[in-house]
Amino acid sequence: MKRVNVQVPDDIHTRAKVVAVLKGITLSDYLEQAVRDALDRDKSVLETMRGR
Repeated sequence: MKRVNVQVPDDIHTRAKVVAVLKGITLSDYLEQAVRDALDRDKSVLETMRGR
């Protein structure tokens, strides 16, 4: 597993942390799922790379 530092505005951090707490998960787990969801939505971009 890789460690990644990401800068986000304070309000995004606060909202993400609150949602994570309410869901009973860590902020790290919440952000990991958000990245997975984004990658699923953008999988066509990766598929384009394979065709090159």
